[in-house]
Amino acid sequence: MNRPTRLLSNLLLFFVFLLAFATPLFAQDTPTSDFTDNGDGTVTHQKTGLTWMRCALGQTWTGSTCSGTASSYTYSAALTLTSNFAGYSDWRLPNIAELQTIVERSNVNPAINTELFPNTLSNNTFRSSTFASLQGPGSIGGTTWTVSFFGGYVVKNDGDFAIAVRLVRSSQSSIIDLATPSTEFTNHRNGTVTHQRTQLMWQRCAMGATWTGSTCSGTTGIYTYDAASQLTSRFAGYTDWRLPTATELASLVNYEKSQPSINTTVFPEPIIRYPVTNGPGFQYWSSQPDVSDFSDAWAVDFTFGVVYSYGRSYAIPVRLVRVDIGSADLTTSLTPSTNRVQLNQALTYTATVSNIGNMDAANATLIVYFPPRGTTYLSASAGCVVEGFSYRCPLGNLAAGASLSRDITVSYTRRGATNITALGIMDNADKDNSNNSSEVITTITR
Repeated sequence: MNRPTRLLSNLLLFFVFLLAFATPLFAQDTPTSDFTDNGDGTVTHQKTGLTWMRCALGQTWTGSTCSGTASSYTYSAALTLTSNFAGYSDWRLPNIAELQTIVERSNVNPAINTELFPNTLSNNTFRSSTFASLQGPGSIGGTTWTVSFFGGYVVKNDGDFAIAVRLVRSSQSSIIDLATPSTEFTNHRNGTVTHQRTQLMWQRCAMGATWTGSTCSGTTGIYTYDAASQLTSRFAGYTDWRLPTATELASLVNYEKSQPSINTTVFPEPIIRYPVTNGPGFQYWSSQPDVSDFSDAWAVDFTFGVVYSYGRSYAIPVRLVRVDIGSADLTTSLTPSTNRVQLNQALTYTATVSNIGNMDAANATLIVYFPPRGTTYLSASAGCVVEGFSYRCPLGNLAAGASLSRDITVSYTRRGATNITALGIMDNADKDNSNNSSEVITTITR
């Protein structure tokens, strides 16, 4: 290769390198499209409903950026701060669950979306309103929760240490509860729950453990970061399970509980301690490498709720997640024309399958089971066929909010009380399979 050609090739590689680092290497936690610019120095996060000042206190919004230097406050001083910025007087210090929703771990130095929050200095550690009253083995730092926006660390800090503040405002409904109560979760009764605040569906058991129908049994698996990144699952009929981001995983932290700092009613498996950099803890891997040091990756320590990066070679547990884009939910009812009939008298049952979910039910089917002896099958709605001791009625794809009914007529040749059960099934996973069947009792007399 001659010298001019070599020079051109080197220049091309240089510009490719610059382009690569001008764009985030990984999916963003806080893309600008997730925020509404209110045009007054504030932005509203559409996912959380929280409205943030774009500048730290002490800085001035110029109309396009933040100028000046952020002021620093101790914990007690920060709790008393007030502001009338942008026409609102209800600005407050965010709690730690709220503050970490604006961390951007695809960036470093600072770990924040600087398009939304310009001129955030890399050495800015921001204070939350959350007092870290829970102390003990594995605890990191002091008595108040803070976020370091150099890399995105969520750690405890001394309340007397003066650090930066960014204020937030919210409606009552958008305040993030520090305790992650069970009422925030929809139990699908199949070993999964959906966190209504984030619309994320979680496996209730860590990988390796088995859902028994009421709790998790067996041994929780442990994985290096690289092994964890390759995990797949077909649990509960879904194939899009993945590792959560650090922010997603931290949304499960119960800051009013420790060792483990998680709602153990919702996530009941025993969490085993593993010795990691900062002592024994309840660490779980996230999907994100630490972009400030690719030999590390982000994890959440459920001892107290610290978010930190650890060596990728450490073997710790994993909990998988998926976005709950919606699901079908079948309910079934069964109504006889009468509850008492005589021998050989025709009796018609009307069975109805309804989809109360927000997605179509694929290939929905109604099955009505009759006693194995003494039943005479007389007639049924079009499409229903006798299979063994049941009528099977294909319903096709049942749209969200739709219902279909089928009539089945039988007679009985044996006296006594008999149970008839109707069941609705479909190809896709059911949001709540506890309401898929209905049972009636028919009494046959002479």
